[in-house]
Amino acid sequence: MLHTEPSFSVYADGEGLISIDKVDLKVKEGSDDFSFANNFQNLGIKEDVDVDVDVNGLELKQRFDEYKMMVDKDPSNPVFLKNYAQFLQSNGDLEGAEEYYFRATQADPKVGESLMQYAKLIWELHHDQDRASGYFEAAVLAAPEDPYISAAYASFMWEIDEDENETNETSPEEEHLKVDEACCDPLVLRNHAQFLQQTKGDLEGAEEYYVRALQADPGDGEVASQCAQLAWELHHDKDKAIGYFEQAVEAAPSDSNILAAYAKFLWEAEDED
Repeated sequence: MLHTEPSFSVYADGEGLISIDKVDLKVKEGSDDFSFANNFQNLGIKEDVDVDVDVNGLELKQRFDEYKMMVDKDPSNPVFLKNYAQFLQSNGDLEGAEEYYFRATQADPKVGESLMQYAKLIWELHHDQDRASGYFEAAVLAAPEDPYISAAYASFMWEIDEDENETNETSPEEEHLKVDEACCDPLVLRNHAQFLQQTKGDLEGAEEYYVRALQADPGDGEVASQCAQLAWELHHDKDKAIGYFEQAVEAAPSDSNILAAYAKFLWEAEDED
């Protein structure tokens, strides 16, 4: 007699997404009931990984296909991308998780959890201190009160401190400077500038990184606007501020924040004249 199996809908949350936390799966290799184990590599999932859910291999493949189908159907949905990245990560496919966390940060750059997870994978897989630091800083800015993000960032800072003390002959400040000079990623530079400006209150440092980010990507209107505002606030350099604002408006002519900042500057400059 055939037994009725519950639908995957029993594991769905309010938005219709499958929640990994609601199922409990343990893949046992060598079991006669687990004939799908030999095909794990086709999924990009390691055979020796422990999975949290107690279902057979065919059901695991079905869950993999469900997540993949949701991403394929809506490839710009940050929730789908993050969920799929978490699924891949929980099954040991860190390279695949890295790709989808990155796509999630691009789809919505203000989700602290995605930024943090991407930063952790950059550090774990590539030991790229500069990029990892940039994404950790962006995560802190996006969710400043999230204790998990703060703890992950603190752990990362502690690790790089230890690495520098063990392997570097130069001082940590000199090493940090060398890494920064080599960086040409506009997103990392912009994130670091925002971190210095909003969290540290270091406007001179923020200006330096905004300028470098703009040099790396001259079409970023938001960065050009920030350069203009700091040129006016720090140096009262009207000509330079106008040049940056015109570049910002040309890059993003319908951005209301840029237009408002430009109008405010013109009003202040006219008052002074």
